[in-house]
Amino acid sequence: MNEKRLLHRLRRGDESVLPELIRQYSGYAYAIASNILSHALGEEDIEEVVSDSFLSIWENRENIETEMLKAYLAAVVRNKAKTALRRHHEEEPLGDDVLQISIPNQPEQKILLSELREIAHEAVDSLGEPDREIFQRYYFFYQKTEDISKALGLKDATVRAKLARGRKRLKDYLTERGFSCEDTHY
Repeated sequence: MNEKRLLHRLRRGDESVLPELIRQYSGYAYAIASNILSHALGEEDIEEVVSDSFLSIWENRENIETEMLKAYLAAVVRNKAKTALRRHHEEEPLGDDVLQISIPNQPEQKILLSELREIAHEAVDSLGEPDREIFQRYYFFYQKTEDISKALGLKDATVRAKLARGRKRLKDYLTERGFSCEDTHY
């Protein structure tokens, strides 16, 4: 089913939409959670994060401000997975993730966050292929560099070099648009 239609039904509180969301996106959510957690936690914990993510989306359906349900789900899963790691006192696999931004409480911060997210996504989109795909696989889907290199037929060292260049380009892109590195810590 169309993502916008699902989102519309979700916002209306249509209870029949939740099983559809789970059917359509559970594999996607599981892949993200597994990429983040499999090094530290078991299958049961991964499944719990996925379930908690769908429950969180349902409970917060009236507050969803984006029109990109899949991207919103990915952010919820990543946040739930990171919380699970912290709860189990494990180190997060990607400490230098410049695109992970928590949701602020102040209205001014929400506006700044919205602008920052938009600019960060523009920057990632501007990377070109295969750099954009490498960046997304690593930072959004938490794939390991060796898995990315196999999937794209590249050397692991090439993938790591492209990630380093991508981070620099992202930092430059953000700086050119008036955001300092300190602005990304929200």
